[in-house]
Amino acid sequence: MSRRKQGTNTKKHLLELAAFGASLLLCRVRVGTSCAPFGLACMAAAELSGIDPLFAGAGVVVGAFLSGEPLWGIMIAAATFVLLMRLIRLAVGPASPSARMLVFLLSEMAVLPFQMILTWRSAAYALLSLALSAAGMVLMHRCWDLLRHGDRLAVLREEEQLMLSACLGLLLLGMGDLSAGGVSLPVVLLDVYALILVLSKGPEGLGEGILAAALLAFALEDGARLVGVTALCALTAALISPYGRAYAAGAFLLTASVLAVFLGAEGETWRAGCALIACLAVLILPREWMERMGQALNRRRFCAQNAARAMDRLKTRLAQEVEEAARLCGALSGLFDPEQAEERFVVDWPLGAARRVCVGCEGRVLCQRDEGEFDKAVLHLLSAYDRGEPVRPLTPMDSHCKFFREIMASAYQSYNQAFVHEAGLRRAAEQYAYMNRQLGGVSALLSLLATRLREDHWGDEQVEGELLTYLVRRGFAPLSVDAFYSNRRLCLSIRLSPRGQVDGTALAAAVGKKLHRTMRLIGTQREEDGAVFEMEALKGLTARMARISLPEDEESVCGDETGELRMPSGKVVYAVSDGMGSGEEANRESRAAIDLLFDQFRLGVERELIYENVNRLLMARGEREVYATLDAASIDLVTGEAEMVKFGAPPTCLVRGGNVRTLSGEALPCGIVDEARPYVHRIRLRQRDRLVVCTDGVYDLLGKDLEAELKKAPARPLERLAEDLMEVARQKGQRDDMTVMVVEVA
Repeated sequence: MSRRKQGTNTKKHLLELAAFGASLLLCRVRVGTSCAPFGLACMAAAELSGIDPLFAGAGVVVGAFLSGEPLWGIMIAAATFVLLMRLIRLAVGPASPSARMLVFLLSEMAVLPFQMILTWRSAAYALLSLALSAAGMVLMHRCWDLLRHGDRLAVLREEEQLMLSACLGLLLLGMGDLSAGGVSLPVVLLDVYALILVLSKGPEGLGEGILAAALLAFALEDGARLVGVTALCALTAALISPYGRAYAAGAFLLTASVLAVFLGAEGETWRAGCALIACLAVLILPREWMERMGQALNRRRFCAQNAARAMDRLKTRLAQEVEEAARLCGALSGLFDPEQAEERFVVDWPLGAARRVCVGCEGRVLCQRDEGEFDKAVLHLLSAYDRGEPVRPLTPMDSHCKFFREIMASAYQSYNQAFVHEAGLRRAAEQYAYMNRQLGGVSALLSLLATRLREDHWGDEQVEGELLTYLVRRGFAPLSVDAFYSNRRLCLSIRLSPRGQVDGTALAAAVGKKLHRTMRLIGTQREEDGAVFEMEALKGLTARMARISLPEDEESVCGDETGELRMPSGKVVYAVSDGMGSGEEANRESRAAIDLLFDQFRLGVERELIYENVNRLLMARGEREVYATLDAASIDLVTGEAEMVKFGAPPTCLVRGGNVRTLSGEALPCGIVDEARPYVHRIRLRQRDRLVVCTDGVYDLLGKDLEAELKKAPARPLERLAEDLMEVARQKGQRDDMTVMVVEVA
């Protein structure tokens, strides 16, 4: 037997067993003394839903027989219906739903005389029983269909939930006074159902729970009290449900206990015992079951989770497409890195040209008797000609060769052509290598992006909701809060209303207090419709910067420019650039160099390519020969590793304790030649380390006095230190734009 067929048979047997149990319980629900309409309705509904009515009919018979007084009319109606349906199936095949409903109604009408005792009261109960059977059959038919196809249902509509609640209430009504040890079984089940509803839907689930309680109330003496107590307990649990399952169950139990004490009726403590058992039952339910029931009962939760799954699928597909693009770029990079055999054009071309001149000479047999020696002689004469030395025939050449001048002229011309050709090949090889590095870098960048698409968490609705409410209470005016995780680090983007001025530091402190984390402000953007503050959860070191600039001409703009870029995952980049000359033109070049640098870091380009790209892009944007020095420090605040990069910039001073260390390196400025490469120095920073970066206008004036000035008071505040250095340099006579930037790690 196949696994699918075995599972289908198991499901069929479970439904038949459920039909037997439900019919048995519903037969305990009576109208008057001799009518049990809902047991018959359950049997007919099972038949309409494709469940063998024999089991449901057996449940009706057993339930009618085991009741206080056997209901012979109900048993006869059940047996008649089952028998007629078997005969019809054997005679004409499966009947239509309308025909089966008609057979059921006729079977019940046929036993009406057994249910009436020739009084108007009994006749009214019998007719009411017939109407309730018809209505119950329609209701339970839909419920049986839901049970049959429950594994294929994602979410239940409101009317379907009401039908299930009504059927559950009828089943609890059928249980009536079933109890053990003073604990009512139907009340326990009612409490479990109410807790599941409020945990899944919140206050919206109260209606279904009260409906089930109201139906159960018909079987109990204090039915009204049961409905009121259940409603109050469920309401309290619904209000606490956002905090979790345990809190909601505790609120439910506490409310039931308080009401039991407050009402003070004799034997009321049984209600608190039922609530205790129900809470324990809900708490031990597997989390997966609760999630599945929550999705089925709460359409909004289902839509939210479905949207989250759709977003995950979108991220996976997008990551796959990005990985395909990365592989394509990686494959294309191989096209610009061909393996070529080494060519000796500067040697082969001149020698070939020399031999071609000697083709018509009869004496070449003697001159070129040893071709190796002849070639050495030609190459030696070419190098001597380049040095400006006299050129005369060498052994084994004929000293009176009349073609010597023509030989050397042709060889030297070919030599120059070969030199130009090889230079072009080297230039092309360099361009190919550059294209190969760029495509390889793009491939690595796309691979990193694909990894982030797969691993990063794009939203945290719980954090967003908590912060939105908290910031409103604290007097801020948040328009939106976006919470996401980059490299497993919480990042926030908070948009505030444009009214009033908000200090980003105060906002970060308020957010950190709510989340019990230290938040680092990454950036601030001022917009017409508000301000956007970006921050991340702090781990590791912190870094802050002080800077001061002074233009050469007080009425002009300083040609120096500084910048700070904070990125997620604890990365920060500081940069100082000094454009050629001074004024607005120099400032534009400085700003352009820093912007190009920061753009490369934001995109996540590989470090090996960032500075080469800055140099080439700065060259490409200039219409005339312009350049700018660039002094950058990239710091990883998690590990403390720092990378100091210098394009034609003066030395940087590292102040650690009372000691000063000079970090220097020779390199051309940006934007002069393609081959310009920076000097890179890598260090590991510690707490309270300081980096002092100056432009030429300051360093040329201070020189070695810079170290002495830094040792005077190493613990000075950053702003004070920058101002003191600027003042000392200015007193020595300003001749250029001056900038001082001090970075401190803490």
